[in-house]
Amino acid sequence: MIKIDFHIHTKKSILDAAFDFSQAKLDEYIASANLDCIAITNHNLFDKEQFVAIRDSVSVPVFPGIEVDLCKAQILVLSDGQDLNSFEAQCSQITVKCAEVGASITVEEFKDIFGDLSNYILIPHYDKKPAMKEDTLAQLAPHVTAGEVSSVKKFMYCMNATERLVPVYFSDCRVRDELDPLPTRQTYLDCGEPTFSTIKECLRDRTKVALSKADGNRLFQIFEDGQQLSTGLNVILGDRSSGKSHTLEALKKRFPEAHHIRQFALVARNPDDDEKKFNSYLTRNQGLFSKDHLAALQQVIEDVLDIDLEDDERQVEAYISSLLEFARERERHDAFSKAKIYSEDPFPDRNLQGLRDLIASTKNLISNVEFKETVAKYLARESLIALYIDLMQQYAHQEELRLKRVWVNDLVQNIKSKLQLRSAAPRIADVELYDVALNKRKIGKFEAIAKLAQVPKTPLRKSMRGFSVVAEVGPFMGVQELWNVLRRRTASFANAFKSYEEPYKFLQELKAIGGEVKPPDFCKFFVKIDYRILNKDGFNASGGERSEFFLLDEIEGAADHEMLLIDEPESSFDNSFLKDDVNALIKEMAKKMPVAVVTHNNTVGMTIKPDYMLFTRKSIEDGGIVWRTYSGYPTSKKLTAPDGAQVDTLDVVLGSLEAGSEAYNERRLSYENLKD
Repeated sequence: MIKIDFHIHTKKSILDAAFDFSQAKLDEYIASANLDCIAITNHNLFDKEQFVAIRDSVSVPVFPGIEVDLCKAQILVLSDGQDLNSFEAQCSQITVKCAEVGASITVEEFKDIFGDLSNYILIPHYDKKPAMKEDTLAQLAPHVTAGEVSSVKKFMYCMNATERLVPVYFSDCRVRDELDPLPTRQTYLDCGEPTFSTIKECLRDRTKVALSKADGNRLFQIFEDGQQLSTGLNVILGDRSSGKSHTLEALKKRFPEAHHIRQFALVARNPDDDEKKFNSYLTRNQGLFSKDHLAALQQVIEDVLDIDLEDDERQVEAYISSLLEFARERERHDAFSKAKIYSEDPFPDRNLQGLRDLIASTKNLISNVEFKETVAKYLARESLIALYIDLMQQYAHQEELRLKRVWVNDLVQNIKSKLQLRSAAPRIADVELYDVALNKRKIGKFEAIAKLAQVPKTPLRKSMRGFSVVAEVGPFMGVQELWNVLRRRTASFANAFKSYEEPYKFLQELKAIGGEVKPPDFCKFFVKIDYRILNKDGFNASGGERSEFFLLDEIEGAADHEMLLIDEPESSFDNSFLKDDVNALIKEMAKKMPVAVVTHNNTVGMTIKPDYMLFTRKSIEDGGIVWRTYSGYPTSKKLTAPDGAQVDTLDVVLGSLEAGSEAYNERRLSYENLKD
């Protein structure tokens, strides 16, 4: 087995923060990680002079390479180093073409520059941002067999999916004096010599690629001293103040994308604070339901938001007054005012949106590929096409009529204005009576919908790990509840709530408040949504049960992270809950990512059946404190530290989980006596 890191930066590019290369740090990294081979892959550039200096200084083979921006993604291009002048000339073209941030070359340009791609090792960003798209990879086939991933979780996913590229895991580090801690992201290849051809061949075969030397993909390195962790479920044992929690903190620092559940973080302390935290959590995590449930009401609100009934009434009153005055002032009428067009009403503007939506829906039925067979079972394609053509013809006709009405309205308005300028007769005010009537009808419908939305109901009830999350909908009963939505007190809500029973007036009050009360959120102030968590018996969850729910939800929520770290879950929960619920969920998560659990409880420590065990110990040696982490499989007789020190696994388990063999034997005897 050889250990490689083919993604090392030694020179600043336009995509890097400033750094100065350190040859001493590179030497330290190679020695500390026991690397057998490296590659220098700077962003869109290759410095031949620096490469030769590095190659001649280190004790392991170094391959020349470059990280290229290709099709808005990135790919490592490694050469065998036989013709550095030619490779330098090729890389210079990349440097010119990618001279600005965001620049990227095409596959055609890539092939033109590098020629025969079979001469290189090509490793694209795969499960790592910016990831290369499948269509780009297809254009590079068959020359791409391996892809770089950004985490152990993604490595294992690709390794277990045979249709995926062979995964590799590299440091992507900038070698500088400040590089601390040293990287632990490297890949092992099952080949004898670190030659270009043997490495290239290994990267075609996933059985020859691994995260650890002796244990394949069961373990991976986490710390500089060589300490490893299982890619599955790990249990960390140890006495108080022996470094268990410190180990989790170090893991979190090393793997920032890990999800860390700290000890006591989810436990109720103060009932009032717990209630606030609980309600805030539910509102935040069920926010998507609130948004979906209120979406229809919000759409209606937006449709009537700009309607001003008072202004409509003023326009109608002005129109009637001017019409009456026009009729009374007969003596002031002249040839201009007697013209019929002088008092002509404009054509109402017809909205064709409904017809446009129908056309779009018909077009979607015709063009849909995913459900083509289902649509064809009920609607003949020829009939759909005929319907589409008919609707388009109607739309063309209606649109023509609409444009004609607009043209006539503009012409009539222009003539009316000129007649009114020349006439001494009273002017008749313009008003869109159709729009006024439509607005009134809209407001009536809006008020009916708003009141219907406030009718008490339970639109959501979903099960989550033995609990039920329930959403209850109803009207607000006081201004305090409106303040809770905004999460602060404001006098404006006190005035607004007086009109709460009249939705249109209440909407006007919300508009007048402004500030943090924004139109897209108006629906939240019309309907109150309360969330509750019910236990398995259908009653409100107690404080302890809420903590159980929080723990399960936190564990399940780690699915989007790269690793899960849990610090002593037994600190506040009973053993039956740990065994039946927590252990099962942790085992489930460990199938997807590395999981590390600190514990001193045998229900978690042994019943969970971990894949790997770590034991932390603080000891005094030569007058100083020495911290060690021993590790091994649960079936191992000994646990071993990176420096070779060992402890008996049985002593660790009995001491950490059972308070020692004597206490364990006493309890066992007591249980046997009770049984007899």
